[in-house]
Amino acid sequence: MRAVRGETRVEVITVTDFILDLKERNDVGKGESKRARRAGFVPIVLYASGKEGTSALVEERQFRQLAEKALPSQVFTFKSEVKALDGQKGIVKDVQLVADSRELLHIDFQLLEEGKPVVVSVPLFTTGEAPGVKNQGGVLTVQCKEIKLSCLPSCIPTEFEVSISQLKLGQRIRTGDLELPEGVTLKSNPDETVANVVAGRAARLMESDADEEGAAEGEQTEGGEEPAAEAAA
Repeated sequence: MRAVRGETRVEVITVTDFILDLKERNDVGKGESKRARRAGFVPIVLYASGKEGTSALVEERQFRQLAEKALPSQVFTFKSEVKALDGQKGIVKDVQLVADSRELLHIDFQLLEEGKPVVVSVPLFTTGEAPGVKNQGGVLTVQCKEIKLSCLPSCIPTEFEVSISQLKLGQRIRTGDLELPEGVTLKSNPDETVANVVAGRAARLMESDADEEGAAEGEQTEGGEEPAAEAAA
């Protein structure tokens, strides 16, 4: 299957509406964590490269409200009476949940340091109409919904729009074909298919395989922790 270079449009992230209040956490341990959750707070740890993590608390209601609007690459600005944390920015790296109740147990944030690259997951969206579908009777399959990128905090994109307007039957767009902005490096597998146009029967077989893989992954994660991006979504 031939590859086609994908045209992308990048939106720059805005952080002004994602301010998260942090409360100082002096005591740690299971007992203190349970008391904090009963009071409506979630224990968190904020990590910076080469430094010991800093513990704090966030109000669960506020975090959920922001997370409902956030994309996987969303940057949070922290507001706190703790001077070392006030004004800092970070991204969610891990969220621990109780599987049955979806109660928030713990959140890990990575603090952003200007001048130091960070790895983020950025969602992909396809735009346009593929000639292979419109004129050749093919079926469009989108196999990649997000990619991992490395970039400076000031360059974090909120999303990529990938044009499929040149995609013909038997062609595909790979992650390695995407034109990334200056200073942004791909961390995903460059040969991973973003979208392709295949014959009708082949598309049904691919969808069937994808459903089976999704069911298998669901069985593996049932009752365990959820990735940060899925929890935020």
